[in-house]
Amino acid sequence: SSNTIEKLKPTRIEQALQGQVAGVNIVSNSGSPGAPLTINIRCISTNGQNQPLILVDGTIVEDLSVINPNDIDTINILKDATAGIYGVRAANGVILITTKSGRKRMPLTVELDAYAGFQETTRKLPLLNATEYALLLNEATVANGGNLPYPNVDGLGQGTDWQDEVFETAPIMNNNITIKGGGENSTYAYGTSFFTQDGIVGGNKSKFSRLTKRLSYSLDFLENFRLAAGITWTHTTRRVLPENALGSVLFNAVNMSPVLG
Repeated sequence: SSNTIEKLKPTRIEQALQGQVAGVNIVSNSGSPGAPLTINIRCISTNGQNQPLILVDGTIVEDLSVINPNDIDTINILKDATAGIYGVRAANGVILITTKSGRKRMPLTVELDAYAGFQETTRKLPLLNATEYALLLNEATVANGGNLPYPNVDGLGQGTDWQDEVFETAPIMNNNITIKGGGENSTYAYGTSFFTQDGIVGGNKSKFSRLTKRLSYSLDFLENFRLAAGITWTHTTRRVLPENALGSVLFNAVNMSPVLG
């Protein structure tokens, strides 16, 4: 529900589902801000397509990054035979998302939600300091018949822990406003949100920002005739650094000589 999402304050909707629904496996392939997550509801499919069918107010959406988590009212996941009513694409399960809307005879309501904070790494790898590194390198070099690379290790001290150089305290901020209401036969809702997050590695060199605007309107003409319309506009910007490979920032940070600096 929206209450659960508001407590979690996820960057992306997938993060709100992690650990919340049995049988739904959500894996992060990257730690950079705004990185997409992989959702598997029925494990690995045999047809080569593992992505579940995602419906937002009845409309198919391919990428959940276009949806502002603050706009969501409820999320339901279908993973059994009931998903069959949505056809072949529902073979990997269905995610049903309903966005917030007004109610009939509801006065104009304005909701403002904002938060800001800072993120930092919870753990760093224990590494050799400069003196320990020099002693081990001396031992290895002598064992191979070479000369001591560091004849005097007394002045090396602790050296540089390159993890301290790349990890930063990263700011995160979100501002959201929702306007909704309704008349005798109509409902309306408007929402806009701006979210920005820096990376704990590289700061604003690894950054994600998202600006969303959403408008929905419904009108009951007759007893059996109802018009419903909605539009969503999203602009995202994402900057990333090399990761998960040789030469990436963290790889270099844990392999760089502590003597340098």
